[in-house]
Amino acid sequence: MIVGLLCRHYKIYQGLNFIPICDDYQNPFTLFIGNNAVGKSSVLESLNTFFNNAHWNHTKNTKADEAFIAPIFLINKNDIKDNIKKEYYDLLILLSDYFWNVTEEANGNLKNNVFRKFFEFRDELKYRYGQEDFLFFTLGISMQEKSKVYYSTFTKDLEKKLESSGMDCRDIGLINNIKSYYSYIYVPVESITSEVIKIENREMQDLMSTDILEEIDHILNEKSFSSKNGNGRIKKISLMDYLNHNLDEYMNKINDTIGKIDPSYAYKVEHGYKKNLTPSDVRNRILEAYFSIRTLKKDKKEIYELSSGEQRIALIDIATAFLQNNTKYNKRKIILAIDEPENSLHISKAFGQFERLQSLVGENQLILTTHWYGSLPITSLGNVQHVELKEDNKININTYDLNNYFEKRGSLPEDIQMKSYFDLTASILSSIRADKNHWIICEGSDDKLYLSHYLSEVKNLKLLSVGGCGNVIKIYRYLFTPFLEKDEKKAIESKVLCLIDTDDIVHDLEISSDVKGKLKLARIQPDREGNIKLQSVSKSGYFQPTEMEDCLNPKKY
Repeated sequence: MIVGLLCRHYKIYQGLNFIPICDDYQNPFTLFIGNNAVGKSSVLESLNTFFNNAHWNHTKNTKADEAFIAPIFLINKNDIKDNIKKEYYDLLILLSDYFWNVTEEANGNLKNNVFRKFFEFRDELKYRYGQEDFLFFTLGISMQEKSKVYYSTFTKDLEKKLESSGMDCRDIGLINNIKSYYSYIYVPVESITSEVIKIENREMQDLMSTDILEEIDHILNEKSFSSKNGNGRIKKISLMDYLNHNLDEYMNKINDTIGKIDPSYAYKVEHGYKKNLTPSDVRNRILEAYFSIRTLKKDKKEIYELSSGEQRIALIDIATAFLQNNTKYNKRKIILAIDEPENSLHISKAFGQFERLQSLVGENQLILTTHWYGSLPITSLGNVQHVELKEDNKININTYDLNNYFEKRGSLPEDIQMKSYFDLTASILSSIRADKNHWIICEGSDDKLYLSHYLSEVKNLKLLSVGGCGNVIKIYRYLFTPFLEKDEKKAIESKVLCLIDTDDIVHDLEISSDVKGKLKLARIQPDREGNIKLQSVSKSGYFQPTEMEDCLNPKKY
């Protein structure tokens, strides 16, 4: 996966920058949050420049020959060993050994604050994963010299270290092999969804199972046609060779004929371009023709006829469908980067959008930017990167663990915490009004799985885990006032249960734990006879510390 990025002079990232992306190998999920114009989208865009040769948007009034982009990779050795050429895997072993162990003493330029953060980040990964099983390295390209690998300040030291190995650490073939191992799919906020999800587009083909793509290529390359060579002997050629041979013969005759009419005419191949069709050319046309008569529709409408919000939902739905069907066969690792998945969506749909995206994490890496902070309390994996623009125009990025980030490794700024709960509760209220859903809000992801087992047949039920008793109570407090309003009482037909364990600490709300039978905060508790009940959250009544698993079938749990 991509764990970070070194770059210089790319859009807002003037000068040398280290950008952390994700330090959770099992759950490669990242949310970039922050105000507008602080550099969130620039991270996704720079990676698109590296992987897909997209436009290089370098910082104005800076030296182009200093601009570079260098993603930082953490890859399990067993995953990549058989998926790139041996000589490049051997080179990666040497590079990884260097980057796992290099210190600031290797170069005087490594003693600045940017590389101090890089080394701290590297050492944390080394502690968590170790260099025995994982490769850790950076590979970059510079704006002025794209034909060689660039390693930022490490370049000269690396060349010297690897000189005795006989390997060329700057061989661009190394980057090309890494690019063939990954598919980086970037969906900018201004993209036209109906165009992105056309199957013939590169992005959608990258989402497709490689078995169907390779099967088409195999058929095109299989030597099953007979042809005579110059000596009149019969030989077997592939369909691709057959097509190219016959098309060349036909075009040679056309050129002869048209040349007799006027010698200045000729069908020619431009210098530097390929002369023949390739399997990918033909495969693309096959897919284009096949899916031109099988266009995606929703409720009998073409996708382009839907609203922009509905198109955004369709994008995530289609990506989910393709990715869930290709994990068994796809040899390439998918990195899905989306700018503002909530863009153009009604707030009631935001929760479902992020819920679907999180289901893709594991085999695939997701990198998202967002202004919908309601995604923070509901996410229990990966990292959130809070991006700020300081007064000196320097970018500051603080990393937080999304696995129960409110209660573990420090907290986000207070205003973001408040906004995250406000956004989430606003989405819950909108969902209740629009979709008539009931909600159960519980503490942990295990509790959610447990409840979903027992309530799997209940319709229109949303289960949400928010990582702790305190967070459940906080959401209840946010929902409390709207549920008291008379207008809300008429509009709300659904019910919300905020469910907590009975902890050692007795909670006292100082407000009612039940609002008109539609909003309830309760603790699960066996009574004196052993019957499981939902008790009000107050200092009165029977009280005994109880976990969820104490009350339901422990084997199921």
